[in-house]
Amino acid sequence: MLSLGCLTATAQDSRDLADATFKQRLRNQYLQNDTAQALINLYGRRQGGGVSWITSSALAALRIATAGGSTIGSGPYAVQQEGPGVGEALLVAIPFMGYGISKLVRFGNSNLEKTLTSYAAGQPLPAGVRCRLKPRFFDQPIIQYKTIPAVPAR
Repeated sequence: MLSLGCLTATAQDSRDLADATFKQRLRNQYLQNDTAQALINLYGRRQGGGVSWITSSALAALRIATAGGSTIGSGPYAVQQEGPGVGEALLVAIPFMGYGISKLVRFGNSNLEKTLTSYAAGQPLPAGVRCRLKPRFFDQPIIQYKTIPAVPAR
């Protein structure tokens, strides 16, 4: 389970970099449009929320799976009970992981690009997206990004 988390973290770093450059490209493309910038903020927040649901449920499952047992009684009649196993931990964590995955799927970069493209073409925003756009997404400053060549650390 721990190695799975390490592999996920490594893959997450490269995906975060790709997501960041994708969002920077979109921010530069829609630099003068505050609604498009708010949409990018909304989708970025929802993606971050999905990752946090998945991470926290994986950590909770790991904690449940490694929980120690308990001892009932004392002396020669003490009974050692084992803690929950991996199956019970996954049974508890899977619904929360599913919720995080659904957030990543619904608010993925491909859906963001489709929404921005249709909005730029003059179509109204879908009702589900429109009701999620809060004033705080419009309050963030619009920054023009400049690409800087970076060499990955080894």
